[in-house]
Amino acid sequence: MTMHALAKKRKIVAGMAAMLALSAVLAGCGKSGSDGQAGAPPSASPPAATSSASPSETASPTPDAEQDAALIMAFQEQAKASEGADALNQKLDAALDQARQPETGDALLRAMFAFYERDLPNAEKKFEDETIQKALQQLQWPITAEAAAGIKDEKVKSLVGQTLAGGYKLDQAEGFIFPVVDYAKLKRTDAKVTPAMKDFVALYAMESDRKTAADAGLVIEWTELANRAIEVERYIQKYPTSAEREKAEQRYMMYLTDLLVGLNNTPIFDFDTLKLDPKVKEVYAKTVAEHPDTVTAKMTQGLLDILAKTDGAVFKKGKNGAQTDIPEVKAFRDGLEKKALDALDQANPDK
Repeated sequence: MTMHALAKKRKIVAGMAAMLALSAVLAGCGKSGSDGQAGAPPSASPPAATSSASPSETASPTPDAEQDAALIMAFQEQAKASEGADALNQKLDAALDQARQPETGDALLRAMFAFYERDLPNAEKKFEDETIQKALQQLQWPITAEAAAGIKDEKVKSLVGQTLAGGYKLDQAEGFIFPVVDYAKLKRTDAKVTPAMKDFVALYAMESDRKTAADAGLVIEWTELANRAIEVERYIQKYPTSAEREKAEQRYMMYLTDLLVGLNNTPIFDFDTLKLDPKVKEVYAKTVAEHPDTVTAKMTQGLLDILAKTDGAVFKKGKNGAQTDIPEVKAFRDGLEKKALDALDQANPDK
């Protein structure tokens, strides 16, 4: 199947999921809630009756469903407004307290996710000022709300306080401090959402709690990287029709690519020999042995099979000792995403 066909297939699945989700909120059934990220907000009107149904058989929304539909619509509009993330988080909590079913909580969180995607670039720009950077660099790391309260510059203190209250945390790279979404703070919603959404938030919190890489190098160990890939894969297998599947696949490919291709400052090979690093090879072997039925293990074994034919060489030395591609290894890297996503699809044929 071509990448275009795969993309088209996923759009169709996402569209069907969104339609089912909206019907669930309106009819009060136990399916998924509204997407909250794209398209028109859910309507509180009941589905139209078929011509063959009698008045007593016509579906009509329950009061709970009408209330939840109104909650979703109102919060989507609030998320699109220009108010700050701190105020929106308070409204999220208020809406969740009023929600009657967990699918509604899912829809509210999706609107919150969409808000963060729009708001993050603006939040980052607020920290570009040199005065703000200098004030923050004088603080001990990590910068907590308690530490921020001690900032002498009132403008900087207010900015940091509002940013942290808005569900962000401060990170740093190459000496620059900037906000990132602190998904762990959304775990407070666990009791108000479906198990699928709860697990999805946990996946994102795993990364925001401890990032995988920084400055083009791994921050975590190779074993932890492999475990993260497998954890996301398990989420996809457990919830194959989740509205969050596409985002989960993106996170999975980030981990799998880092694992099997490496990063600029943390390659999978030894710089001198250009052969697979023995420590990385050990992690690969352990992954295959302990999780043989996973896509992660199968892709890892595929690379090991290729490297067995190249005497472990990931690259070869060309003229003047330059690093040169080995055709078989390059083909593996180039086809990694398509092959892995195809394998995930085949593992969930009924999605």
